[in-house]
Amino acid sequence: MNNALAFIVVEDRQNKTLRLCREAAARAGEQLVVLTGTEAGYAYRRFCEIYVHLSSNTPAFEKICFRRYFLLADYLAAHPGCREFVLIDSDVLLFRGAGAHIAQLAGNAGFSGSFIRPAPGWNPCQISPHVSYWTATGLRDFVACVIETYSTPSGVQQLRDIADRFAARGVRGGVSDMTLLYLWAEASGNAAPVNRVQDGQVIDHNVNGGTNHLVREFRVRGGAKRLELIDGRPCLRTPAGDAVRVLALHFQGSAKMAMTHALEGRMRTVAALTWALQMARRAKNTVFRLASKMQQQTGRHVHTPPFADALAAKSHADRKAP
Repeated sequence: MNNALAFIVVEDRQNKTLRLCREAAARAGEQLVVLTGTEAGYAYRRFCEIYVHLSSNTPAFEKICFRRYFLLADYLAAHPGCREFVLIDSDVLLFRGAGAHIAQLAGNAGFSGSFIRPAPGWNPCQISPHVSYWTATGLRDFVACVIETYSTPSGVQQLRDIADRFAARGVRGGVSDMTLLYLWAEASGNAAPVNRVQDGQVIDHNVNGGTNHLVREFRVRGGAKRLELIDGRPCLRTPAGDAVRVLALHFQGSAKMAMTHALEGRMRTVAALTWALQMARRAKNTVFRLASKMQQQTGRHVHTPPFADALAAKSHADRKAP
């Protein structure tokens, strides 16, 4: 396998987040391709016709999240020499060695995404693609699986069952592209996580909190994983005190505000800022749970206050990873 993997971002907006993503990739010495188109062709239009909305996010948001795979399929059809690549979200910072590490982790898989090992009694059935290895064959197979799942009664019922479990727990989310990734990866033998520690190095699942592939896998400072520079390179600490080099950081949601500080090595500022954002996120989640409980008790839709909606605002670059 060629370790010089191309990294691809699907992002039609030219904003600060993408600029920082580009800058980090350049510093890391990784090739970054940015797909800015939004016309995904007939296959995507067909998907939109059969799509069934089962998420607490808006239909428009979820469809845009799915659209990236159809745009990637078109790109691969036009570039047959690209047989493998790493898809990243624009809110990811890469560091030197990321490509070689991911290539070694992936082995002969057709896909490797990021997920948290489920806790007893609750499996959200999600794999996040914010840093995910793909082969061209794997991407085509996944797109076909998405169409087939939404085209068949049994496939839609499987998704409804997952959405019902979210609703029963009063948890935000539901069915998204991450759900389809999980189901396809499990069925196709591509479930090995890209965010597992190997050779003292790791890909971050979500900078917000100490969980990575395992719950409470790393120490926390403020509202994020405890970051420190060792020989000029960002590292995490396990609860036992072992240093682990982090090769990609994922600034999900409002944590994007800390990207500049992390890129410039201001790790204590990252801690302070993410702590404040975590407090706001907890307030939003509390409001959502209370609204869900009231709706279940009264049978009527309960509108969340405007401040909660503002805290929950998303862009299509946000992954809904826990």
